[in-house]
Amino acid sequence: MYRNIVFDMGNVLTKYSVSDYIRKYITDKGIFSEELFQIIKNEVCASVEWIRMDRGTLTDKEAVASICMRVPEQYFEIIEYFIRDFRMKPELNLPMEHLVQALKEAGYGLYLMSNTSHRFRKFCRNIAAIAYMDGIWISCEHGLLKPEKEAYLDFFAQFGLKPEECLFIDDSAANIEAAQNLGMQGIVYHQDMNELVRKLEGVVDLHNIQIMI
Repeated sequence: MYRNIVFDMGNVLTKYSVSDYIRKYITDKGIFSEELFQIIKNEVCASVEWIRMDRGTLTDKEAVASICMRVPEQYFEIIEYFIRDFRMKPELNLPMEHLVQALKEAGYGLYLMSNTSHRFRKFCRNIAAIAYMDGIWISCEHGLLKPEKEAYLDFFAQFGLKPEECLFIDDSAANIEAAQNLGMQGIVYHQDMNELVRKLEGVVDLHNIQIMI
């Protein structure tokens, strides 16, 4: 049995598909085009600048300036808006929120470990599950990214946690493998709450816990 449950954010506490998010964003702005979609997907969300924002070594403003050096000028403004607005209205994973609340009430220590930028401190207020966390570790504040070994060691040290007493839930198999290599077992979340609960039943005390799925 474990004393602490560690959660990832994107595609765990929240629902997130990069393609769906981009399409909805530019459609809602009334400026959808396939060219713009591909530019934001490839030159923004799949860029080195994006990783550096998550690592905390590049500001939003610096990222916009760098990205705009290689895209058509007509898209400068929407790229700035996209980065500014990114995830400010997250799509919540309500069944996961219910699980988090139930685990909190059962006495488990709950922690967030997420690769994200400084924007998190603004949009996290819109994710109810965050309020149940006993500790929050976000990559941009430590200059480290999952699945780097140093990121996990920093996480354990910050909260004084023993890896063997923690269970990690993340949608990335690479992140889970890295955690396991350091003694923290984990479950890869495949966007299936029924599957997750079945796996938790073998390692977490779910007696008297009612989970709304």
